[in-house]
Parts: sequence; structure tokens; C-alpha cells
Amino acid sequence: MSEAEQSMGFLPPEGEQKRISSEFSHNTSGFRLAGAAALLLALGACKEEPVAEKVIRPVKAVIVKEHTGDIVKSFSGDVRARTESALGFRVPGKIVERLVDIGDEVKIGQIIARLDDTDLVLSENSARAAADSAKTRLAVAKDAFNRAEALLPKGFTPQAVVDQRKLEVDAAQAALDAAEAQARQAANSSGYAVLKADKAGIVTAVQAQAGQVVAAGSPVVSVARAGEMEVAFRVPEQDVTQLAIGQDADLTLWADNGIKAKGSIREIAGQADPGSRTYAVRVALANPPAAMRLGMTVTAALRLRSGSPHIALPLPALTEVEGRKAVFVADRATSKVAPRFVETGGVAAEDVKIVAGLKPGEVVVTGGVQFLTDGMEVRLPPGALQTAAAKDAEPSR
Repeated sequence: MSEAEQSMGFLPPEGEQKRISSEFSHNTSGFRLAGAAALLLALGACKEEPVAEKVIRPVKAVIVKEHTGDIVKSFSGDVRARTESALGFRVPGKIVERLVDIGDEVKIGQIIARLDDTDLVLSENSARAAADSAKTRLAVAKDAFNRAEALLPKGFTPQAVVDQRKLEVDAAQAALDAAEAQARQAANSSGYAVLKADKAGIVTAVQAQAGQVVAAGSPVVSVARAGEMEVAFRVPEQDVTQLAIGQDADLTLWADNGIKAKGSIREIAGQADPGSRTYAVRVALANPPAAMRLGMTVTAALRLRSGSPHIALPLPALTEVEGRKAVFVADRATSKVAPRFVETGGVAAEDVKIVAGLKPGEVVVTGGVQFLTDGMEVRLPPGALQTAAAKDAEPSR
């Protein structure tokens, strides 16, 4: 650098220039390190977080169909005897022996149980002795009457005495009749200490054991009459009006679908059960198969008369949205669901009757509706999609 330039003030002295150059180089290195650190922080901040995978919930669904005419519904019931009665002693006492158990077959006159008849026999003996005493008093009264009656024509006895003797005979005869009746009653009571079956059947329940003291009329065993079987089940109120006495029913044994039987409705309860609000129905079996035993579960298929077309959906399809009854309808094209308010016409054991809000051909979700929201995408079962494809393939008319 020329002295002229330094003298003019454009540049500092040479020593000062070296100092400035050294400081500049040191600061530049610091700036570079700071910039690199800032760049690394920026790159770390710009690193993308992993995107959560979209979950599509699989659901169950049915295609809405309109039912017209009669429909067949199945009801679950059990096999029972048409006549079943509880047998008990007609006198109180202590049971000393029970000769039958649950499931045993009994015949008419077969002994079922016995009571301790000691006191009953004593009562019978006392009644017979009282009857013998009354019979003796009657004989004495008759002899006195006969003597007075023989002396009356001869004037040895007045008429009043004869009348008195006649009154005594009548009183003795009445006392004898009462004593004999009590003797017969005591004898019957002794016989009541033995409980016998008054009909053939099967023991279905045991309510008392040997050694137990029972009152008169307390049930000891229950016997179902053999040969007369029926199926009992309950029907909701919206279906009972579509049934009639004598209507046919197809019966299938739950334990074996191959065992079937025919029957007809014998009885429909005139009043609903207060708890379940259902009506008891009994179906008489025409020729029950040998494998169908008392207490077995049976499915009864009945044809219900339907006066107007209607839509029936499974009960799980019904939910509540904003306090109103609704179902979730799925769009086949987008697989998204939306709530639809509906009006119901009655709830049965397995389905609900829809009277307004749906049209045939729509897809309604029947499982997992409590987890659905408006616009949620779901995975429909293949049946609903195949039906949609088949409809799209049909030529326009």
C-alpha cells in the first residue's frame, strides 16, 4: 500500500490492518459454526411425523326388504305334559318312606310314599270302640221300648213312658250312625297315610323327603300324565293377534334338527304376563317322536298373517340419535354411513317392525351401531356390495 493512500486516510496503518484482518477471520469462523447449528435445528424441526393409518371399521349390514303377505316366525319353547299335578297326603304326618324319584314312571295305584300311621290307627280304633258302644246303647234302648210297648195295652205303663222309650231309641240310633261315620272317617284317614298315584305318568319333581313332617295337602311329588305332550312358549303382543286356535305349527328339536313334529295351537292365553308382557301359547303334539322328552327345548315355526307390507330389521340395528329412534344407513358407493330417523311398529323377540323412514334396497348396519358417527367410512359385507353390483349391471328399462 502506498504512503499516499495511507496519508490520505483511506486505509489504516499496516499494523492496524493486520489486527482487523485477524479479528474478521475469527468472527467469520464463529458465524459459520452458528449458521451450521441453526441449519441443523431447522432440518430437525422440518422432519415429518409419521401419519396414522386410517382405520375402516367392519360392520354387519342387511339389505332392506319389504315383507308382504304371511311371514314365518320362530319361537323357542319347551316340551311339557298337558296335565301335571302335585300329589300330597290328605292328612298331616311324618313321611317314613318315599318310593319314587324324579324321572320314574308310575302306574295307577302305585305307592309313592307312606306316613307314620301310629296315631291314625289309634284314632281308628277309638272310633270303632265308640261305634260298638253306641250299638250296645241302641240295643238296650230298643229292649226298654219293647217292654214298655208290651205293657201299654194292659195298662201297666202309661203312654208317656212308651213315648220316652221311643225317644231314647231314636237318640241311640242317631248316636250309632254318628259313631259309625266317625269310625269310617278314621279308617279312611288311616288309608290316607299311603300316597298312591291316581294316574299313570312320570315324576317331574320331588318336594318332600323321608323324615319330613308335612301338612295336609302339601305337595310331595309332581307327576306329569303320560301320553299327552305339548309345547309351551310365549308370543309378544304384536304377534299374538295374528294367531288362531287350531293353527298348524312346525316343531323342531333344538338338540337335533333332524327330529321334527307337527302340532296345532291348543290354547292362547287371554291375558299377558305382567312382567314380560307376552302371551302364553300351547301347541298340542299330534304324534310326538320317542326322542322328544319332557323339558327339551323346541323351536316352533308359526305362520303369521300380515295385513299390510312392512319392513323388519334385527333388533341390534335400532339405536337412538338425539333422543329419537334411528338406524345407520350405508352408501354403497362411498361406504359411508349416516343416521336415519325411523318409526317403529312393535318389537319382537329378534326383530323390530319399521313403519316409516326406510325404503327397500337400502343397506342398514345391524352390528356395532353404537360406535358409528355421521359420515364414518365402514367396510360393508360382501353381500351388500354384490347386490349393488348386480343392480348396476341390470339394463335400464
